[in-house]
Amino acid sequence: MKTKLMLLLMGAGLILASCTKYPPSSDRLLEDLAVITQYDTKADFNSYKTYSLAPSITKVTDKDTTVMTGPTADAVLAQIDKDMQARGFVKVATTAKPDLGIEVVYYQNTTVYTYYYDYWGWYYPYYPYYPVYYSSYTTGLANIELIDLKTATTDRAYIRWNAYIRGLLTGSHTTAEITAKVDQAFIQTPQLVTTAK
Repeated sequence: MKTKLMLLLMGAGLILASCTKYPPSSDRLLEDLAVITQYDTKADFNSYKTYSLAPSITKVTDKDTTVMTGPTADAVLAQIDKDMQARGFVKVATTAKPDLGIEVVYYQNTTVYTYYYDYWGWYYPYYPYYPVYYSSYTTGLANIELIDLKTATTDRAYIRWNAYIRGLLTGSHTTAEITAKVDQAFIQTPQLVTTAK
């Protein structure tokens, strides 16, 4: 009887020890930020010279949509300017009819789930005990979009390049780490360059 009880308690302990706030490894990126980029392979970036950048980052959550402010948001926008200008593009005001427009949208999603183990029911079938556990994790996704304004119409505009920066937010990311990932997005797309005069 003692042996069975010990085995039962050890099994329950292993199950509880395996509980985690993170989603399963097959469904997650680690806390390190990951960068994914894509571009229109038919686009001739030499046909573009000027761009405008939205003055703020839009933050979208499951509750509302707001504007991100603060030093990190400012640093991200400044890094985009730096990378665009290093590739030959010239920043102008939106009133100057730029060739390209850039906007940044940040999506934040929190997943909450519940689970329970009926391990006491294995040994005491007449007195089941089902403790319920709650856990959650939060993911963030920044989307940088480069929009073709030269060919845009009132009902259609083409995205010529975009970058996704994604990761779990349970860790902390410094401003330097985030701006480095913005820079990495441009490094991953050497095609995004212009020599237009």
